[in-house]
Amino acid sequence: MNVNNLQEALQFFIVGFLELSILFLGISFLVEILNEKINPKKIQKILSSKKSGYITASLLGSITPFCSCSSIPLTIGLIKAKAGFGPIMTFLFTSPLLNPIIVVVFYITFGLKITLAYAITAVFASLGAGYLLEKLGFEKYIKNMEPETKPAASVKVTKAFSTSNTTVTTQFNTSAPISETNCCTTSQNDTEKESNTQTKKPKNRYKKLMKQTWKQFVSFVPYIAIGIAIGAFVHGFVPQELITQYASKENIFAVPVSAIIGIPLYIRASTMVGLGPELIANGVNLGSILALTIAGAGASLPEMIMLKKIFKLPIMIFFLVSVFTMAIGCGYLVNIYFS
Repeated sequence: MNVNNLQEALQFFIVGFLELSILFLGISFLVEILNEKINPKKIQKILSSKKSGYITASLLGSITPFCSCSSIPLTIGLIKAKAGFGPIMTFLFTSPLLNPIIVVVFYITFGLKITLAYAITAVFASLGAGYLLEKLGFEKYIKNMEPETKPAASVKVTKAFSTSNTTVTTQFNTSAPISETNCCTTSQNDTEKESNTQTKKPKNRYKKLMKQTWKQFVSFVPYIAIGIAIGAFVHGFVPQELITQYASKENIFAVPVSAIIGIPLYIRASTMVGLGPELIANGVNLGSILALTIAGAGASLPEMIMLKKIFKLPIMIFFLVSVFTMAIGCGYLVNIYFS
């Protein structure tokens, strides 16, 4: 085992885990605040299953500069707010594939024509995938995201006593407070308590939201760690020569092979600024590089592992196939018209 490779893999894991954890916590906390501040009915109206809802979701995804993994907290927030399922999936497809950072990076690396072709393909593919998922009834494959709540304890104490002719049964509900004070004293105490509660409410509210955010993050930690560990291994021990060997211009299956290679890589679009020209210089065609980028950014293995926490297998398969198909289609399109 090469020490340099091990160091590279370890560095990738530490940086990737810390970066993704900070993003996940920050975005999750922000989403919790927004869910409390904004009436869920407004979100349901804006991101309904109508045409306007799909377009809004696509626009939202295209302006949020999130990677595939960091878009998951916002997706969870939309699910909790009960937004339209189709628009939610449209956002999930669009967010990592098309955002301001990716557009700038693609323009620098590939030029205007390829960037426009990619952006148009990403928008229509995301809209089509979200619409199709809803029409096929895949909403039933979302896992329950609501926290379990314990019912309030309520104990009834029954006391029976008898008289000469009848038996009388009296019930006491211990869940209700019993007060021996008069109504005026109780009313005054309630007013004071309400005033104190209102004073402490903002602090307690944010503390509660922080606890909810941390609890959600802890439930995702194993998925984040496993996903980043796999990506770290690939980055550290899979040589770049492997990509250039199987994604060269001479290989007619270079585009689909590149898409397959891209899935475990967890590629950020920003890395293509340095990696793209180097791959082109080593004989990799533009279509293969594009397929590699789309698959790595849109359906990376770390993202798929994290999505397993939210979705059941049918959605996972559909999601993976959709991104993979888009990667191959866009790759061949670029090779045919722009190479």
